[in-house]
Amino acid sequence: MTPFLKKVVEFLRENPDGVRVVRRLTSEDIIEVPEEEGWSGDAMLVPEPERKEFGIYEVPRGNQPTAFTHFIDGIQHSQLLYYLCVEQAFLPVVYGYIAAMVLERRERNLHPCADLHGDEEALYLPARLINIRTFQKHGIIIHDTYERVEVETASFASMLQKAGATVARMRDQLERRLAMQWIERYGEHPDCWLLVDGSISDLMREQQTRRFLRVVGVSKSHRTSYLRPDWMLQVLNMPAGYRSSVFRPRRPQVEEVYSWYLRLRWQEGAAPTYGLVRVEMPPTPETLELVDRVSAWLLQETRPLSLPDPRYDRLLYPFRMCEHHLRSRAPSRVLIETAVANLSV
Repeated sequence: MTPFLKKVVEFLRENPDGVRVVRRLTSEDIIEVPEEEGWSGDAMLVPEPERKEFGIYEVPRGNQPTAFTHFIDGIQHSQLLYYLCVEQAFLPVVYGYIAAMVLERRERNLHPCADLHGDEEALYLPARLINIRTFQKHGIIIHDTYERVEVETASFASMLQKAGATVARMRDQLERRLAMQWIERYGEHPDCWLLVDGSISDLMREQQTRRFLRVVGVSKSHRTSYLRPDWMLQVLNMPAGYRSSVFRPRRPQVEEVYSWYLRLRWQEGAAPTYGLVRVEMPPTPETLELVDRVSAWLLQETRPLSLPDPRYDRLLYPFRMCEHHLRSRAPSRVLIETAVANLSV
């Protein structure tokens, strides 16, 4: 049992009123990680040297080794612990664990950066409807799942979904904080490159001045279509080792980047998005000079395969190693369930 869970157990023993411990989860109580919101729209083509129309291009392969030196990824876990019976409703109380780290490549091996990692255990609940001071007296971290939204008319299921979304948001903030620390430390070093699992648009928005940074983001999700249909059709027909033209998304959340699609691998009979990733870099002239080179580096990062992870077609091996390190330190589901199993409340 972790020190945080011990505090939670002690708190529940001292404050049992209205507490209903959840010892058996149903399918309705499983908290799914929120997917990227589906969206369709167009994007602005970014002209490259001698390429003025949208197209797909084979990535030139050279003997130059990948230049990525650092990799950042994170994990999260959400689990319903108990619910509170209050006058207004049943309030789910969710345990959330988030963690993120930076791996550094040294002599072809990946090593954790000693001071570029972080994790947090916390309870996630609609704080507006309870007295959170009692939690704080026990040193229990609370995150409000309904900071800006009315909770009074929300259903139990929607409260669970909101808790999962809040855990995901806190994980994103942790990863962004570590990435900012990396930029402060290595951003001016010409031999250091950071590869981020996910979008880097938030990082770009936080920069006081628009400048080139050796930071690359790789997104594996394709629920959002950033390109108009005829362009996207070309992307979905790309062979392995090809990339699309560079474009600038017009959606506000990601307009601070240049982006392009890259097919990491392909096999007959696979879905159209098999092996397909979307790459992001800072919206600067330097990026346009490096598109092919960065794409070639990413193709090199596909070896070895990230098996047995089911996302192996798009999950780059350094990210799999990040997740492996993080999960080896994370509290297991059995440990969390055991912590509250014997409570008599």
